[in-house]
Amino acid sequence: MDHWPHTMQETEPAETDPPDFAAKIERSQVDLSYTGLPSALFAIMTNATVIVVAQWSVIRWEILLGWYLAMLALSVARYLNYRDYQNHGSSDSSSHIWKQRAITSSLISGVIWGSAAFLLVPLEHQFHQTIIIAALIGMAAGGVLTQAALLPASLGFLILVIIPLLARLFTLGGPANIGLGIMTGLFLVIMGTGALRIHRTIYQSLAMSEKQQHSRRIIEHLAYHDSLTNLPNRRLLYERLAKDIARSIHHSHIGALLFFDLDNFKTLNDSLGHQQGDKLLKQLAKRLTVCLRDEDTATRLGGDEFVLLLPELADAEKQAVELSEKTAKHIQESLSLPFLLGKNEFHLTASIGIALFPTHGDNADDLLKRADYAMYQAKATGRNTMRFYNPDMQEQANLLMTLEQGIRNALKHGELTLYYQPLVSIEERLVGVEALVRWWHPEKGLIDPNQFIPLVEQSGLIIQLGEQVLEQACLAITRLTESGLIDDDFKVSVNVSPLQFSAKDFVKDTINTVVTQDIDPNRLLLEVTENALLLNLRETVNKVDQLRQAGFSLAIDDFGTGQSSLAYIKELPIDIIKIDRILIKDINTQKADAIIVEGTVIMARKLGVKVVAEGVEDRETLEKLKSYGCHIVQGYHIGKPMTFERFMDYLQQRRSNENITLAFRQGDR
Repeated sequence: MDHWPHTMQETEPAETDPPDFAAKIERSQVDLSYTGLPSALFAIMTNATVIVVAQWSVIRWEILLGWYLAMLALSVARYLNYRDYQNHGSSDSSSHIWKQRAITSSLISGVIWGSAAFLLVPLEHQFHQTIIIAALIGMAAGGVLTQAALLPASLGFLILVIIPLLARLFTLGGPANIGLGIMTGLFLVIMGTGALRIHRTIYQSLAMSEKQQHSRRIIEHLAYHDSLTNLPNRRLLYERLAKDIARSIHHSHIGALLFFDLDNFKTLNDSLGHQQGDKLLKQLAKRLTVCLRDEDTATRLGGDEFVLLLPELADAEKQAVELSEKTAKHIQESLSLPFLLGKNEFHLTASIGIALFPTHGDNADDLLKRADYAMYQAKATGRNTMRFYNPDMQEQANLLMTLEQGIRNALKHGELTLYYQPLVSIEERLVGVEALVRWWHPEKGLIDPNQFIPLVEQSGLIIQLGEQVLEQACLAITRLTESGLIDDDFKVSVNVSPLQFSAKDFVKDTINTVVTQDIDPNRLLLEVTENALLLNLRETVNKVDQLRQAGFSLAIDDFGTGQSSLAYIKELPIDIIKIDRILIKDINTQKADAIIVEGTVIMARKLGVKVVAEGVEDRETLEKLKSYGCHIVQGYHIGKPMTFERFMDYLQQRRSNENITLAFRQGDR
């Protein structure tokens, strides 16, 4: 990501057509007209030389030499213009000048070639007449093809070459020449029509390419930025932080990481409504940029959590502490000013935790954790304050260790179970379920997956959990198949963590599990996050190929939260991409989200990849996804996650409804 400027003054790409769209298309057309010019000039001079040699015995040498020198002078001038363009023609603003030069030189060339119809066609000697006529027709056709990107150049050249030839043929008279003239006239019409079609095709191709590039830029921007505030997201923060840590270690500088959370924002957000809360967060993001230096980075991790990266504050720790504390106070002062939402004023405070690097950690994960610990300590001491990390802040870490031990016991005693959420086609036919893990704690009851899944991944227990999930999913497939309530194409999707997928024996172990359970692998859909797939593209392609050969289907999960580049999909034999709910939930209110989702569906369909939309919460969203051509949908509007027994009841109910519908239809007949 070295191409991203290390500054907060980052401009979001336009949401509609690319800026200066017409200028970019014109520049591309000019590029095409100049690209093959050297070879075209070589062909022109070769053809001219052949003509002069062939006509030397029947045309006065003064005329031949004069015509040839004119062609040579023009070709040299065009070549010098080509070299000048290669060196100085990179500006979009000057493309119209180079366009005029290209058109003018092409028209002058047409005049010289057209003059050959009168100067170089002898009154007698039919063989020599045929030579020059064939040469002129060939040059006219070649000019149309090589200059097709610039319609005035191609059509003008064609007309200037063929019209004089037509006049010469009818002047010569005789049945043969008149017949040839008629055929040449037809050639002019056909080539003129062809020039129009070729030009239109080139223009449409250039326009589509430019729009696709613009769409990719938007997708890449959103992959590294928060869609609400346009601040860098966690991924971009990690990349910048890793580089800044390395520089701090190398140059003996000290930087700071400020982790802050808005106090009581949830209460405010619930009372105002999420739309108003989002407006407030946007105002907050703008204030943050004013508080920072150009080299600093403000990041929104999600919700009301923000992280500020302050690299190279000072050489001495004491001075770095003072400067980071000064920045934190500046932020708190900025937040103390009222926020305006309509006619109402709102006041916010923030609790800020600060960790220094490399003093408090030499990697991004440790620094974020420690800044987070400090922030919780700030909240615990009264909010609207700041705290620096110190090694005594381990109470939270101890709580996490307790939770980790609880997970280990849950894995051992089978407290982790699967819930099943339906997936339906856009025609609302049930095509599968996603198996979602849940933890029923014997004392605390149902624990939110967001609380324990990250810890399971950090502790490495995710591999053991993944094995249990796959085994339970296989048992569910067996029972579902035996019930006769599912169709042949019904699939159970299972999430695969990055750590699982990167494991050396992942493919072998997965295949062995399915073989042991006597399951058709075609019934399983393995969902892997895009970041996991792109860690090592070559190894990923190899694993995906092996899994597909074994009969598994594969999906990219959480599309829209990582790199989100469809360019990678062409490298991977993936069956499905699942667009993350963060993009789906606002397609009815956020134009950017709607554009990205629709563009993703269109490009995925062209690549032969199915699309699943997650987080479909209402009928309006479902109908919009239908209009986009999305294949499969999932969300609370379709069905909430449910136990296996409840899902069996759900299947029975659907089957009963289908039978009732069928009976009504038969009765109508």
